[in-house]
Amino acid sequence: MKRLAELTWPEVAEAVAAGATTVILPLGATEQHGPHLPLGTDTVRAVALAERLAERLPVLVAPVLPVGCSDEHGGFAGLLSLAAETLAAVIADCAHRMAGWGVRRLVVLSAHGGNGRALVLAAARLRRELPELALWIPDAATVCGEAVRTIAALDGIPFTAVGLHAGEGETSELLRLCPEQVRMDRAAPDYTGDMDEGLARLVATGTRALAASGVVGDPRPAEADRGERYLAAQAACYEAALAALLTAEPVIHAVSTDA
Repeated sequence: MKRLAELTWPEVAEAVAAGATTVILPLGATEQHGPHLPLGTDTVRAVALAERLAERLPVLVAPVLPVGCSDEHGGFAGLLSLAAETLAAVIADCAHRMAGWGVRRLVVLSAHGGNGRALVLAAARLRRELPELALWIPDAATVCGEAVRTIAALDGIPFTAVGLHAGEGETSELLRLCPEQVRMDRAAPDYTGDMDEGLARLVATGTRALAASGVVGDPRPAEADRGERYLAAQAACYEAALAALLTAEPVIHAVSTDA
């Protein structure tokens, strides 16, 4: 695995010359994840997925951007958030610098759905300014959603428990990745109704109005073993899609996410 921040500039140049012209830029967030998960949950998940891909494919992993667009979580202590225009500008500026030292493909891997509008703005700007750079912004629900639902269903976990935010899904993954940061003694369900309706309400009125604790789902059934299976399945889904892109001529691939 090649983490960009751990390489020297000659090592980066050598990697690019050897064909590592694809960079994964992980996007996280710093926002509430209920009383039991850390604010950096999405950042931890983004890095983990990016690094799993880098173990299997000839790509470089850029340092994660740990602050995203999280205003829907206003009212909870600890929130850090950027305007969509600001995050889009950061992504585009990074892409320009990468293209300057030989990057031909950029994968923006976001583990936070609220970054969706920024990703759309960044993609539009890069289409205009860097048409030679292939850009792939995978939509997590489209690429990995069915695989995650299947694992949960096989274990008897309803999607209302897996949840949209700080539910069984994210809690299981954090139990696998950083169990010392998970407070299972504080894990409790909040909103466990229809998740499509819940997402619409969350976007319209914010998380606090939907779930006072910030939990959309039920974290109590979470298990580290299932978290590993979730992560492995997502990495495999991303790998299959990205492997196909790596063998194609660079073209723009931009998919936004809003979940």
